[in-house]
Amino acid sequence: MIDAIRDGDVAAVRRYLYSLPHEELWQDGGRALAGEVARSGGPGFAQLFYGYGGALPSGPWGEIDPPVWAADHGVSVLLKPLLQDYPAPEATLRRALDAAQAWLDVDPEAELRRRAGLADGDAFTVARDHITIDEYEPRARRIRLSAADGRWVEVLAEHRAVVTVLEQYLDLSVSRDELLTRALWSADPESCTWSESQHAVRARFPAEGTFLWAAARLADEDVAVRRFTAELLHMSTVDGEAADTSYAADARAALWARMAAETDTETLCSVLGAYAGFSELHPTLHELLPFTADRRPEVRRRAALHLFDYAGADDRRGPILETMLRLARDPDPTVRATATATLIHSTIDTPALRELLAAQLDGDDRASQIAAAVGLALRWDAHALVRLRQMSDEDGYESHAWNELDRVERVLAQRPGPEPSHKNQA
Repeated sequence: MIDAIRDGDVAAVRRYLYSLPHEELWQDGGRALAGEVARSGGPGFAQLFYGYGGALPSGPWGEIDPPVWAADHGVSVLLKPLLQDYPAPEATLRRALDAAQAWLDVDPEAELRRRAGLADGDAFTVARDHITIDEYEPRARRIRLSAADGRWVEVLAEHRAVVTVLEQYLDLSVSRDELLTRALWSADPESCTWSESQHAVRARFPAEGTFLWAAARLADEDVAVRRFTAELLHMSTVDGEAADTSYAADARAALWARMAAETDTETLCSVLGAYAGFSELHPTLHELLPFTADRRPEVRRRAALHLFDYAGADDRRGPILETMLRLARDPDPTVRATATATLIHSTIDTPALRELLAAQLDGDDRASQIAAAVGLALRWDAHALVRLRQMSDEDGYESHAWNELDRVERVLAQRPGPEPSHKNQA
C-alpha cells in the first residue's frame, strides 16, 4: 500500500480503504492509512485522495495532529472538512494558525531546503505544478523539492487560504482589504487562496457594505482587483435575491458604468453576470444587446445567458428573438449551446425556433442533437421525443441523453397539452 501511495495511485489506495471493515474507515484502520497518506504521499496526494471522497477519520493519525499538519502543509481543502466534521479545541486551532503563518514571510523553496536538511551545494531539483480535485474546484500550487539521494519534501503554497479559514473558526477580525491582498498575492483567480478570500468577504461582512467596498474598486487600474471585485459582486447574486435589496439600483448603475469601460474579458463577464443578478426577474436586458456581437466568444456567451430569462416578458419577439437565434448558430460551440439552452427552456415557440432545433437534431453533434430533441419534445413534437428515447437507449443508463429524457418525461407528465403520438412509433 505504501508503494501505491508513493506512486500517487488514488484508485488503488481507495480500493484498499474500502476493503476495510466499515467501522474501521473512521477508526484505527482509517487513521493508520491517513497517517501513511500524509507521510508517504505528502500534502498533494492527501488533497487528491480525501478531496475525491476518501473517508476522512478524526485524529490523531499516529504522531500527526491532522489540523496542524494540514495547516503547516498548506492543505486548505483538507483542513475545512476536518474542522467541519471534527470541531477542534481553540489550542489546536491556534497551533494550526501559527504553523500556517510561519510560511507567510519565508521563501517556500528555502524553507523546503531547510526541512530536507540540505546544505549549500547539495544537489536537488524543484518541481512546481497545480493540483485540483476537479475542474470546478479551486487549485493549489504545489512545490516539491527532491534531493539526489531520493529524499523529497513538498508543500502546497496556499497558507494564506489556511489562515483565512482558521481566522473564521477563531472569530479573529480581518479586513476586506487584507483578504483582497491575500488574493492578489496568489495572482491566480483559480487558486484556493483567491477562493477563500472571496468566500470570507461574502460570509463575514454585511452585504451592502461589501457592495460599496467592491463598487469603489471596479475601476481600479489593477486588473486583478477589478476581477476580484466583479466576481465578488456576481457571486453575491447567485441566491436570486439581489434584485430585491435596497441597493440593487445603485449596483446596477455602478455595473452599467463599468460595462462600456472594462477591457478584461473575465472581468467583463462577471460585470455582465452581476448586472443581470441585480436586475428584476424576467425582463429582457436590452442593455446586453451590444455584447451579443462582441468579438470574444466568452462575452457573447455571457450575453446569451442573461439577455432574457426563461419565462416572462413578451418583448422577446422581433430583434431579441432574432438575436438569440443568431447566437444559437454562433461559430463558437459554447455560445451555441448557451443560446440554445436558453431558448429551449423558454416559453417561446415559433416556426423559426423549431426550424433551428430541427436542423440541430439532424446534425452530427451529439450534445446539440440531445438539446434539440429536448427543446422540440417540450413543445410536444412526437418525432423528437422518439429520437430522444433512441439516443437514451444508445447511450445507456445515466447518460446525458437518459437524464434529459427522464426530465422531459416528468415535465410533460405534469404539463397540459396534446399527448404526443409516440406509442406506436419505433
